[in-house]
Amino acid sequence: MNGSTSSDGHVSKVWGLTSDIPDVEAHSVARKCPIDRLFVNRSLSLDTISYYGFDMDYTLAEYNTPYMEAETAKYAFERLVELGYPEELTKTKYLPEFAVRGLIFDKKLGNFLKLDLHGLVLTACRGTRKLSRKDIREEYPTKFCKLQEKNGNGGSRFLQLFDTLFDTPKIFVVSTVIDWLEKSQQYVKSPNGEGYFDHDTSSEITYGTVWNDVKAAFDLVHSKGPLHANIMGHPELFISRNPHLPQLLEYLKEHGKKVFLLTNSPYNFTNVVMKYILDDLTGKQWTDYFHFIIVRACKPKFFAEGTPFRLINKSTGAANLGLHRSDTMAQGEVYSGGNCDLFCQMTGAEGPDILYFGDHIYGDVVRSKKTNGWKTFLVVPELKHELDVWCRETALFERHHQLERQLGEYQADPGDHPTENQPTKNHHEEEASRVIRELDRERKAVVDQIDSIYSPYFGSTFRKGGRLSLFANQMDRYADVYSYTINNIINYSLTHQFWSPPKLLPHEATVAQDD
Repeated sequence: MNGSTSSDGHVSKVWGLTSDIPDVEAHSVARKCPIDRLFVNRSLSLDTISYYGFDMDYTLAEYNTPYMEAETAKYAFERLVELGYPEELTKTKYLPEFAVRGLIFDKKLGNFLKLDLHGLVLTACRGTRKLSRKDIREEYPTKFCKLQEKNGNGGSRFLQLFDTLFDTPKIFVVSTVIDWLEKSQQYVKSPNGEGYFDHDTSSEITYGTVWNDVKAAFDLVHSKGPLHANIMGHPELFISRNPHLPQLLEYLKEHGKKVFLLTNSPYNFTNVVMKYILDDLTGKQWTDYFHFIIVRACKPKFFAEGTPFRLINKSTGAANLGLHRSDTMAQGEVYSGGNCDLFCQMTGAEGPDILYFGDHIYGDVVRSKKTNGWKTFLVVPELKHELDVWCRETALFERHHQLERQLGEYQADPGDHPTENQPTKNHHEEEASRVIRELDRERKAVVDQIDSIYSPYFGSTFRKGGRLSLFANQMDRYADVYSYTINNIINYSLTHQFWSPPKLLPHEATVAQDD
C-alpha cells in the first residue's frame, strides 16, 4: 500500500525499503490516527491550489453502501426476471463483502479476476466460488491474462473492467447468475468452456451474454427503474450525512479558494441530494457553498471534447434551449455539460491550479490528470478496512516479509557447494531445494491468510502479497493524494506542502551506499 513515510519506518521495514527521511508530510492532528491522514503519491503544495472541485456521488454524498448496493442488486434481479431469468434470483441475499473495485470480468471463460498491472492473475472467482491456485493454472496456464486484446471499437474483446463503487453490485449479480447456471439441471457446460448449453431448446448462454443481460438490467435500473426515485424520496435510507461538510466548504471559501461542483448526475437528482446533505444541516441554500456548479458533465468526455454547454432552469430542472454563450460562469447558477477547456476559459482556472476530489479512478482521476494536468484527490472508502487490517495484523505482514527475504537470500547464496565429493554436492542441492520449497509453501500460506482477513473472496483491494493490483497501480500513477474521506483535507493548513515517500528502484533499495 502506498503511504507516507512513517516516523517509525514500519512501512519501509515491512516492504523492504529503508529510508532515513523524517515524516514531514503528516500534520500533527492527522498523525494521531492513520484514518485521518492524506496519503501522497506525488509531492503537492496546497499553497499553489486556487480551485477545489468536487464530484457528488460517493464524494460529497457518502452513500450507505451496504443498503445502496443491496437495493441496486435487488432491482437488477427483478429486471433480469423480466428478461427471462428465473424468479429464484430475486431471493438471493446480497453479500457486501464479496466484490472489490478493480476486478476484471473474463467474458470468454466466465471468471472475475484481480490482476496486477501486467495482467498476472492474483485472485479469481467463478461465480462466488474462489478458484484455487490449481484452478487458476488450469484456466490460465501462464497465470497471464492479456489486457491489450482489442475489438473493433477500441475496447477489450473479452475483458470488462469494474473500477467504480457503483460496479460492486454488478459484480455480485453477474456472479449470482453464474452460480445459478453452474447448479442448473437445465444447462450443461459448453464444450468450448465459454458458457452453458440447453439441449432441449438448442440454446447457449455464453458468459458474454450473461454480462450483456446484466448490463441491460442495470441500465434499466438507473434510467427507468425506481432506484433514483427511492433515493430522492427517502435520502435518509441511502445517504449518510457528513456533519463536517458545511465546515469544509466554508473553510475553503474563507481562505479565498474557488469551490466548484462537477457531477455527472442530472440536476433534479443533484438538487435533492445536495439539499439533504447541506440545506438540512445549515438552513443555507446548497448552491451558496459553490462558486461554480456543473451537472450532467458526462465525465470522462468532459475532459476531452465535452458536450453542449447549457444553463439549467432551476425551476423546471430542464436545460435552456440553445448553447450558453458567456465569458464567465455566474455564482448561484447551474450549468449542464461543457468541457474542461471551456470551464477553465470562463473561470480563469489552469490545470495545475485545480485539485479535484472524486471516487471514480478513470472518470474523475485518470482523465483529469492525464488530459488536463489537474491535481487529483481519490476518495477511497475501502481504505478504512484496509488500514484496520494493515495496522492490526503487523505480525503477519512482518512474517511475510521475513519469508520473502529468506527466500531471496537462500536462493542467491544457498551455501558453499562441494566440488570434489559429488554425492555430497547432490545432497546439498537437494537439501537447498527442499528448504526453498518449504519456505515458499509457508509464504503462500501466509499470503492466503492475509487475503482471507481482508476478504474471503478477493482479499485486499490493493494487493496480493507483494504484488500491487491493477487498481492500486492506477491509484499510484494518477492520484496525487488519496484518503478515506474528503473531510481529511481540513486536518491540514491550506499552505501545507505534502511530500511523497521515496520510490526506490531495486538497485537503490538493496545496494548499500558507501559513507
